[in-house]
Amino acid sequence: MSKTLVAILHFNSTQYTDTLYEMLKPYEKEDYDLIVIDNGSDLNKTSKYTTHRLETNVYYGGGLDVTLDYFIENSIYDSMILLNSDLIIHGYSFIKSLRSELFLDEQLMAVSGCVLQPEKNQCHWKMVHNWGSKTVRYVPWVDYQCVMIKRELAEKIGSFGSKFGWVQDAMTGIICEDNNWKIGVCDWLPVIHFGNGSVKDNSSDPIISKYNILAEQEMVEYFQQKGLWNRFLDIRQKAENYKG
Repeated sequence: MSKTLVAILHFNSTQYTDTLYEMLKPYEKEDYDLIVIDNGSDLNKTSKYTTHRLETNVYYGGGLDVTLDYFIENSIYDSMILLNSDLIIHGYSFIKSLRSELFLDEQLMAVSGCVLQPEKNQCHWKMVHNWGSKTVRYVPWVDYQCVMIKRELAEKIGSFGSKFGWVQDAMTGIICEDNNWKIGVCDWLPVIHFGNGSVKDNSSDPIISKYNILAEQEMVEYFQQKGLWNRFLDIRQKAENYKG
C-alpha cells in the first residue's frame, strides 16, 4: 500500500520539533512514515527523535532537496511533505485529510493546509475566510511550509538547487502551469506557523533582514540564470492579483 513520507526539518529548537513529532507519531499507522531531519543543529540541541542528521545547516531549501532525494529513491511512497518544525497542527486528521484531498483529483499535484502567521499574538484573519468550506481552493503557487506533493511532481522537480527557500514556491507554480497541473490550499485545515522568522513583519531583526536579502538575491539570480525571469514575474503577478 502506498503512503506519504512525512519529514520534519529540525534546527536547534527541540521544543518545537519534539512537540510536533509527538502530535503526529501516534497516527502514523498505514497512512505515512514519519522522519526527523536534523539540519546541522548544535550537538546539544538535536531532537531526541532525529532519524537523519546533516552535518551543516543547508537551510530550508537544502533540507527540501535532501527530502526530495530520499523520497524519489524510495518507491513505496506516493507523496511527501516537509514540515517546518514550528508548526501547530491537528495531529489526528491533518496528514490523512491532506492525502485524501490530494488524491481526489488526478491533476492536483500539490496541496497545503491554510497557513496562518501569528503577528502580535493574533492571526491574519483575512487568510481564513473559507474555513469550513470542505473544498480545495486552487492557487497559482503555494508556500512550502506544509505542502504535500505527489510523486509525479517530485520527479519532475528532481532537485531545486536553492538554499533559502523562496525559489521553490514560484518554480513549483511554473512547473505545474507547464504540465496543466493544479496546486491547492485546504482552508478547512488551518496551520499556525508559530515562529516563522522570514516574513516581512519581522524584517527589522538584523539576522532575519540579512536572510531576506540573501533569499531575494538568490531568487533573482536563479530565475535569470534559467531564462525564466519573465515567467517568474508573470506568476508572481498572478499570485499578487489572486483573490481566493
